Amino acid sequence: MNPVRSLLALLASASLSATAASLNLGLYQTVTVAGQSTLKKVDTTQPGQTLRQIAVAQTDKPLNTPRATIPVPANTTYAGRLELPKGASATFSLDGQAFSPQPLKTVTTTENGRSVTRQVPAPESEYRAVRVTFRAMQVNTPYTVAYDIRVN
Repeated sequence: MNPVRSLLALLASASLSATAASLNLGLYQTVTVAGQSTLKKVDTTQPGQTLRQIAVAQTDKPLNTPRATIPVPANTTYAGRLELPKGASATFSLDGQAFSPQPLKTVTTTENGRSVTRQVPAPESEYRAVRVTFRAMQVNTPYTVAYDIRVN
């Protein structure tokens, strides 16, 4: 079992581009009881487990177009199912530095005996960070971003 504390320590490096804002992160597991699914905060993880990473941003001052960068924790893989607040948009990064709606990676293949290098869309499993741009943030209003990660 891997302590979630190490994942949460990495999550603490997530940033929101305004000093008046806060970003709280948590990892949750879907639990189904009697046909009802709920999210339960996790304390430990297992390889192969799929978890829901939830980030809640809030501000004490109105902000126009703030951004939050949320890293995919080490030893996990982005697994999709992104949920954003109304009006927000997301870009993704393979290295935590350059962001794009659909990041590209360079691949080299052999075609007709020649080496050919191309830019191709990277699979979601290679994403290392999600950057969310909010249209605006109102005072004391929570804005929730969520996506799945898989523990390696």
